[in-house]
Amino acid sequence: MDFRASNAYTGSIQGYVFTTRNGRTGYYEDPQQPKTDKTIDAILEKADDEDIEEIDQAAVRKLLLTLEKRITRNAQLRVKYADEPSKFVESEVDLDDAIKGLGLCAAAPEYYGEFARLGGVGSVVGLLAHENGDIAASAVALLFDLTDADDAVGEEAIKGHAAFVEALIKCEGLETLSQSLERFDEGVPEEAQARHHALGVFEHIIEDEEVAKRSARVLQTWLASRIVAKKGDDAVKLYSAEVLSILCGSCATILATPETIDALLRACAKYRRKDPEGPDDEELLENLFQSLAALLSGASSTAVPEFVKAEGVELMLRCLSEGRAAAAPSLRVLAAALEHPRDDAMEEATGAPRRVISADGMRHLFPALMGRGAARGAVV
Repeated sequence: MDFRASNAYTGSIQGYVFTTRNGRTGYYEDPQQPKTDKTIDAILEKADDEDIEEIDQAAVRKLLLTLEKRITRNAQLRVKYADEPSKFVESEVDLDDAIKGLGLCAAAPEYYGEFARLGGVGSVVGLLAHENGDIAASAVALLFDLTDADDAVGEEAIKGHAAFVEALIKCEGLETLSQSLERFDEGVPEEAQARHHALGVFEHIIEDEEVAKRSARVLQTWLASRIVAKKGDDAVKLYSAEVLSILCGSCATILATPETIDALLRACAKYRRKDPEGPDDEELLENLFQSLAALLSGASSTAVPEFVKAEGVELMLRCLSEGRAAAAPSLRVLAAALEHPRDDAMEEATGAPRRVISADGMRHLFPALMGRGAARGAVV
């Protein structure tokens, strides 16, 4: 049965009846009335023509109502004219405008609770899987704007932001966001920006410990593959390393896997004989080595054996001996690998101290510890 949401009666429409059913108010198709060629959309859209000058609860409801109507209309046209895109393309332009219109809500996080209560978060998350990549990218950009806690000033705004994040988690928004990262092509500037926005959503909300843990689980595989990818947008790679570094600091036990450690070592190996090419590359280096150190320090029981097996000790010693920009960060990584006493410390296969000795590492460590060489002054 056809249904068009509307929170107010806008007049009689042939073929439809205005009522509330199962908590949803609007115009329902009435099988007892004859169909009409007059479009219900044209009538209902009249309510959307008025500009919104100030965001309040009524404005949030209106914006979400517009979004729901356009989602429904677009879905119907896509089904009806599946092989004729020209007949539903205008509805997608309208839908994209409705998504962008919701960006006004970012100025009033105190009303995010109403946004969440009305199901707006779930609707936006649902659009991440839209067949049109531009629609999905606009939905990601909207979530990026609405999750920015910097705009949440004051008790009501903070509560609103918390309600929005809670709703995002309940509707499996983190999982859907991580999946959306796969669909975007960094070779297209707009889609590279969409990936950047998706990562930004995670950065905005991972201060909460439980959210961080859930984010670490859903992002782990993608982040590990992205930091070693040779192609793609440099800004996305840098942001990926930054998010990974944050998560390694708070979720080391989750991320201390062979996959993540191997990826970090491969990414760090680039700097063994090569200095960063600029400020962004320098920041990337710091994030990569910091991630390794955080895993080794925060989850030593699992991370250290994997680090040793992957010949991480040898790589860090080589970075130290080359005397380039990676020398000081590599010393911090070695310190993290050695700081926790372990029963297998002198085992060749898993003991970091044993590997340092076997690789003649003391020859490189002593000068650094005595304040000589490229790693002098490093904070360990």
